[in-house]
Amino acid sequence: MKINKAGMATVQDTGRFGYRNWGINNSGCMDESSVWLCNMLVANGHSDAVVEITGGEFSFTATQVLLLACGGKGYRISRNNNSVEPWQPFIAEAGDTVHIRPDTGGVYYVAVHGGVRSQWILNSRSTHLQAGFGGHDGRTLKPGDHLTVSVLRNELGERIYRHLSKPNGTGHLRLSPQAIPDHTKSVIRYFPANEHLTFSREALAILETEKFELTKYANRMGFRLNGLPMYLDNPFQMTSTAVVPGTMQVTPDGQMAVLMTDAQTTGGYPRIGQVCRVDLSLLAQQLPGSLISFRKITEEKAESIFLSRQQAFISLEKDYALFFS
Repeated sequence: MKINKAGMATVQDTGRFGYRNWGINNSGCMDESSVWLCNMLVANGHSDAVVEITGGEFSFTATQVLLLACGGKGYRISRNNNSVEPWQPFIAEAGDTVHIRPDTGGVYYVAVHGGVRSQWILNSRSTHLQAGFGGHDGRTLKPGDHLTVSVLRNELGERIYRHLSKPNGTGHLRLSPQAIPDHTKSVIRYFPANEHLTFSREALAILETEKFELTKYANRMGFRLNGLPMYLDNPFQMTSTAVVPGTMQVTPDGQMAVLMTDAQTTGGYPRIGQVCRVDLSLLAQQLPGSLISFRKITEEKAESIFLSRQQAFISLEKDYALFFS
């Protein structure tokens, strides 16, 4: 596939794990739920590499027959200037041009059957922008880039392709509304982190009852929020300690920042909470100016929610494959 307009886009999979002790962060997709579903629709594994679009217009020309699916928030799709619905597979023939244009904006994904065959470094194809490796030459995509994709289809991919090749073949393949992530949600669940109880009673009440505005300082490294200030009960100097995507840090001015997928591996600000992994995908789709609330749950509940989501995805994959059997 040849890139015509790149906007702000990178190649990402579900991340690079097991190297944080070397100072290498996860990278990977911002909205894990959307990536899993888009990959499912084109008969990929859930961790196969996709194109992640975080801003601007993206378009490409198919250089071979492609089985595609797009999903996320805030964009609209067309193929040869004909509108295409999100959350369903579709075929782009060689020479077809696909446009993905921003509407409200958000994070959007293009999945292609077989996955984007970008550089495989440290067990991932994800782009590590800070270090400049992985993905497509370790950078954002630009016009003229050619992305390599698989030529051969697996058995399920072939069945989907044949189904879509029939007249009105797309009629029953769009995900049901119940399966599509609800990106309108703005209540983010978290569980207490290590320094949670070092904050004042007033600060903890603010976190659980007030709304926080997402500022313009929001990117793949972290989201800066504005709200009523939250202070430690007895201020102290922290040494740098481990942080991960979803860590909720509070800076000396009392404002909160939530670390995202490209976050550093250590930090020196107190950690008031940790966003539930499932809700990190919802947080990633919030736009500057959005008002966000936080709801406390236990670590055990967060784990249960995550496992339930994984089981729901696995069941959906089985049902989807069964449709073509």
